[in-house]
Amino acid sequence: MRRRDLLAATAALALPGGALAQVRAAAPPCPSAPGDIVGLVLEGMGGGVGSVAVFGQAFRPGDVPGRAGLRARLPDGRTLPAQIDVKTRHPDGSARWAVIALSCPALPRGGRQGVVLSAGEAPGPALDVPAALSGRQALVTLRGSGEAEWRMDLLAAFRAALGEAPWQAGPLAVATRVSAAVPPASAGGVASLRLVADVALRADGSLWVEAWFRNDVAMRPNGGEAAYAVQLLLDGRTALETTIPKQAQYTGWGRLLGSVRSGTPPLVRHDAAYLADAAAVARYDLATGVEEALLARLGAAMAAPAWAAPLSARGITQDMGQTGGRADIGPATMPQAVWLITGDPRAAAYCQGQAEAAGSIPWHYWDPSGGTGGSTGGGGWIDTRRWPRLWSDGRGGPAPGGLMQPVAGDTGWRADCAHQPDLNFVPCLLTGRRALLDNLQAQASWCVVSQWPSPSARGAPGAAGPGEGVNVVRGNQVRGGAWSLRQLENAAWISPDDDSNRPWLRAAAAGNWAWIRAQIPAWTAAQGEAHGWIPGEYGAAGVLPPWQQDYFASTAAIAARRGDEAARAVLTWMANFLVGRFGAADRGFGRNDGAAYLIAHLSPGGQPLGSWAAMGEATRARGLSNGTGWGRSEGDYAQLALASLAAVSETLGSAAAAQAYTWLAGAGAPFTRAQDFARDPAFHIVPRGRGGARCAS
Repeated sequence: MRRRDLLAATAALALPGGALAQVRAAAPPCPSAPGDIVGLVLEGMGGGVGSVAVFGQAFRPGDVPGRAGLRARLPDGRTLPAQIDVKTRHPDGSARWAVIALSCPALPRGGRQGVVLSAGEAPGPALDVPAALSGRQALVTLRGSGEAEWRMDLLAAFRAALGEAPWQAGPLAVATRVSAAVPPASAGGVASLRLVADVALRADGSLWVEAWFRNDVAMRPNGGEAAYAVQLLLDGRTALETTIPKQAQYTGWGRLLGSVRSGTPPLVRHDAAYLADAAAVARYDLATGVEEALLARLGAAMAAPAWAAPLSARGITQDMGQTGGRADIGPATMPQAVWLITGDPRAAAYCQGQAEAAGSIPWHYWDPSGGTGGSTGGGGWIDTRRWPRLWSDGRGGPAPGGLMQPVAGDTGWRADCAHQPDLNFVPCLLTGRRALLDNLQAQASWCVVSQWPSPSARGAPGAAGPGEGVNVVRGNQVRGGAWSLRQLENAAWISPDDDSNRPWLRAAAAGNWAWIRAQIPAWTAAQGEAHGWIPGEYGAAGVLPPWQQDYFASTAAIAARRGDEAARAVLTWMANFLVGRFGAADRGFGRNDGAAYLIAHLSPGGQPLGSWAAMGEATRARGLSNGTGWGRSEGDYAQLALASLAAVSETLGSAAAAQAYTWLAGAGAPFTRAQDFARDPAFHIVPRGRGGARCAS
């Protein structure tokens, strides 16, 4: 969904007189007792007493130390049973990201209840799995075009897999993954289709299955387009039944389905300010709110019949090369920003729906021989450890230089690293859904193998130096490098410590930051006084779009806040340009030009101009200058500059960045009014202390 479509819909839904209702997050209770960590808000969905909600939660270093458990209490002091399954840890051993199970009070639909989480004792004995399985059923049946039928008893496989790194294991929830290759006769004759199911039992008597049909096996013979009919029975009820006449290779689709006995558990509304403190997400403004019309638009999109169809795009831009204001481009997508800011159930459902739809993008390359167990079991996403020469582009040639089966040309999708959205990180972070982690990791893998491997890269003879073989910045558009590094960074940060994909993802992200850091002395010498901009392909001679530097800064800032010292060094170097463009008026560079669409930065001979005065003069000479107005900034360019200044201010403690932010926020630049951000909050990122009240005492 494009930003202009949402804004048009917002205007159409305005209240009489032009007023627009705004939605703000329900303030969670403030941590007030020793050991308290963070407050949350439960929103009732009709579940009874003891219904178990499962969600993801990031933590600051030290908040959940060592092997501590988790406690939950209501504001009146009553406790709620809670379970924590830690997936990643900070260097000090404390929990960084975990999947939480919470036994909830009864809440009417729409009713709200604050909860405070605090560190506590480890949970009690695990759920009695044999008793919980008694009388239950989860059966998948697939039929090929020749009526060949294949069945998988998910609960029998669940029992057998419980000893293999379960996703959850405690008194409130037990969850693990089961998977199998679908026989070609039941998959339309291809050998590339897998069934991957995450099965969970909860203490409230519910049975949950997230079943994914992933036609993604790569670098093996007989891969191709799958065709089949599928049925899933849960406790004797047909929970899913559909026919897939055509599923392209390297795609997947899935649904989360439940057989519940005590009603749907509450939705968990997170404290977005705390998530920013934990360096999980950017720091969004929580005071302005979001216009109700925007949320209504998301709800209307989900009500359309096409939303429910397997493999549908669900509003994602399928031709990713499209430019212009898009709702899916940024550190997070615009609907995800709405979810973080408001906690609204419509935004939560929309973002999870788009995360599921991301499975249909043909960039999922599964290597059955990759990985070494852990939370991934057997296999892993394609990486350059086993495939150093692979280029997934059609020009890669025959395997192992290219894919054994190239991506088909009629999938309806055109992936582009310079305009790729991150559709899965925030939904995975907030829900703990393992299938969304799969999608995130697959996209990060694609970001590397979709780049042309230079002859000296990817483990070839003579390859050396940081980032070699995984470099997503060199030779790329700056925005392409920004978003590819975003994917690597997010996937590495959230992948479980025992996940076999994680070491490569972490090494790939760290290698890119180290490579950029190593270029800084040479780049500084070439760029001179106005140094701090990442070189790259811009598509226009002699000019750079400062907003692409802002894109890159958003990725560098989150990596630096997560502890990557090379990323911090990169952001510190970039700050000379990011901040300096708004403070060089006395040296000949107009302040308003810091947020122009283009800035002249090279001489006619292609050499960096080297000073603010030379850049200012060339920008004016080429008719690119704003002068004392904003005629060259008719877009979200000032929003992006504000987001960079906020990130530099918080991450580096820069007083100059804070001063520049205050000036630009009040300078009347286009689309920087409160109502503009309420209509489109994707880049409403603010310095620490400016985002509004974080909790209710």
